[in-house]
Amino acid sequence: MKISVIGAGALGTFYAAMLAASGQDVTLVCRPHDREELEKGVSVTGAIQAAAKPHISDRPVPSDLVFITVKSYDVMTAVEGLAVNPGTLVVVISNGLGSDEAAGAVIGSCRVAAGVSYSGVVFLEPGKVKVAGYTETVLGSTDPGAEDRLDLALLALEKAGLKARIADDIRAAQWEKLFANVGINAITAITGVNNGVLLEVPELKVLVTAAVTEAANVARAAGIRTSVNPVELTCQVIRDTAGNRSSMLQDLSKAKRTEIDVLNGKVCEIGRALGVPTPVNDTLAALIRGMEHRKK
Repeated sequence: MKISVIGAGALGTFYAAMLAASGQDVTLVCRPHDREELEKGVSVTGAIQAAAKPHISDRPVPSDLVFITVKSYDVMTAVEGLAVNPGTLVVVISNGLGSDEAAGAVIGSCRVAAGVSYSGVVFLEPGKVKVAGYTETVLGSTDPGAEDRLDLALLALEKAGLKARIADDIRAAQWEKLFANVGINAITAITGVNNGVLLEVPELKVLVTAAVTEAANVARAAGIRTSVNPVELTCQVIRDTAGNRSSMLQDLSKAKRTEIDVLNGKVCEIGRALGVPTPVNDTLAALIRGMEHRKK
């Protein structure tokens, strides 16, 4: 089976290294200016360690299994240039909501699955990442055609030594990850603190609780049924990743665009459509957008 990982950032480098180190046929698709450096090999350090030399390409190659690991706002660009076979499964691993649906609209929902990654990966330099922790990758699809091929992705990840599972309800799984992102990312990015501080400062804990509670109200109105207490889940994630710098904080520190539109911004968007007030998330999203503008 030929596997492609599109996106040589933190997450893509991590998955490509783990898959290739297990002996699987992997191509890491990167930007042209990173190709020469990546051809020297990729490595993972920290809580998990691996080193490998996957094939490197600056354009998509025909594959049986494709993991798209780019930022949510780059998913459409990644999909438009994709080379797919009739039986290709494309797994979009991203934060927030809507990326897999957007990809499915372009290449067909029967080819697209969603992935939710519970991992803390920091990009050090092209080809090198550090893992603070990894829990699991959750896979799923709302299309029966893609559901029938989810085992391809599950087996590839398990062979790479990565815990993975197929969710009965991928939308619920996405919302469960969204709760934690809504409560952590924007607030840490605005304050500049590591995740653990959110529970150490009482006022920040109150803010986390308010943001996540709003998201839970929106999810309920949207008919989403999750199996977790959103606030308790978020607090547990904060404890588990206490030393981490959130991806949004990392993005702002590098003057990069954030994924606010598919996180707190998406909660606000769906809330407006359903008539559910989201004042806390409205404020957090506005502040992050202002900070993005300041960095330009």
